[in-house]
This record gives sequence, structure tokens and C-alpha cells, in this order.
Amino acid sequence: MKKFEGMMLACDMDGTLLDSSRRISRKNQQALRYFTEEGGRFTLATGRAPHAIEIYVPQLPFNAPYSLLNGSLILDEKHHVLHCAGMPESTKDLIQLTLSEFSQLGCEIFVGEKVFIRQMSSVTENHMDVLDLEYTMVSQEELGDTAAWCKINFTGEPDLMESVKRFLKPYADQFCMASSMPSFWEITALGINKGTALKQIAVDCGIAENRTFAIGDSFNDQAMLEAAHIGFAPANADKEILQTANVVVGSNDEDAVAQAIEYMEAHFC
Repeated sequence: MKKFEGMMLACDMDGTLLDSSRRISRKNQQALRYFTEEGGRFTLATGRAPHAIEIYVPQLPFNAPYSLLNGSLILDEKHHVLHCAGMPESTKDLIQLTLSEFSQLGCEIFVGEKVFIRQMSSVTENHMDVLDLEYTMVSQEELGDTAAWCKINFTGEPDLMESVKRFLKPYADQFCMASSMPSFWEITALGINKGTALKQIAVDCGIAENRTFAIGDSFNDQAMLEAAHIGFAPANADKEILQTANVVVGSNDEDAVAQAIEYMEAHFC
């Protein structure tokens, strides 16, 4: 039996697998190859859209389904869609209500591999540019059916986003809301997050709950860390995530993923 047989590691990207220059270190790549060659199942868990991970795909040893857009879209290791959560029709009303209240707010809508912009902000403009995402501007009347929607993302400067979060708090029982950075407020269907995706992928792969591991640094990783048997956080993680994690490893600039795998090997193999 191989060393990591029957174990699964779910790994966040930004602030975790990627260093501050948005690169995957050689040590992290080597550790993931070692993990999978020794029988471990590696699953990515990111808030990014499909196109935004394309440059990293050749560097990663995909051997299990993985989740995008905060768990709302699950692809198999051949990068084909397995599960798409969709969003309720009331999402369109939420968009209209929120944009009417905050005229400077950006609104991004992710539908599989497509990106629609309901309202542009400087943060959204930068987001599309940095990740090289193609998008289509749409009006409220052009939003269409929400059944294939994965995630919406409201964007703005951090001070504005704090007001947006307070404004949307009454809707927390209707949607799942999280953030990967201070300028984003990311919304998926109720009960859809990285944690539910981790559980679904574990079932798909036949992995026992007590053999699931996860590593992440931001608020949108919290449900995943709580769902895993052992949750790791890099030292650069948000304060709440450091408190949630079972184990804190080095920062994302110190090969955090490799350190997590070293811990797994020392304590669970």
C-alpha cells in the first residue's frame, strides 16, 4: 500500500498554494507530485473561474475532481463539469437591490466558463485584467435564467465593502456569502461553499471523512477547513482562519503546502 493511499488534500490557491508573486514554488510542486505518486488524491479548491487557473493546470498533478468558484462548480481531473450548483431566481433581485443602494459597486456574474459584468468598478476592471478574463457587459433585463449561475461577486474598495456586507447581512439565511479578499463579497447558493464541495469530492473518490485534509488562508476557506478532518492554515492567513485551523504551517512564501504534506506524512502515515 502506498504511503498516502486513501487520503485527500484540498488546496486553496491564492495566498496558499501561490506565493506573493502568484507562482507555485518548485518545492510545492515537488511535494504535490510526491503526495499523488504515493497514492494521495489532490483536489484544488479555489474561488477562481476556470479560465483563471489555466496557466497553472500543467504544473499540478490532478488526480481527483476539484472545485472552482467557491465550491459551486466541480470539474473532474480531465477538466469536465461534474456538478454545477446554480443559483435561485431571487439572485437577480438581490443584484438590483444592492446596486441601487451602492452606485460605485461592481458586480461580476460567473456562469461556468463565462463571465458577465452587471456593473463595472475599478476593482472589477483590475480583477478582469489581472486574471485575463474575457467578459460581457449585461443589463438587468439581460440577466436571464440563473439555473446555471455559479457565483456572483460584488467588488469595491474595502471601506465600501464593509458597508455592503452589513447591508446584505439580512440575506445570510438565503445565500452563502464569503470573501477571499477585502475588496470582494462573494455569493453562492445557500449551502454551497468549499466545505460542501470537499465533502462531495470525498464521496466521489471514496475517501473516508477522517482521511480528508485541507489548507486555506481566507474567509471563503473556513467551511472547507471545518469540513476536513485536519485543516491547515499558512502563517499569512486571516486571523479567524488561524483560529479555525488545526495546524498552522509556514506562509505561502515558505512552501506552505509542502509543509502540510510533511506534517501529514509525519503524523498520519
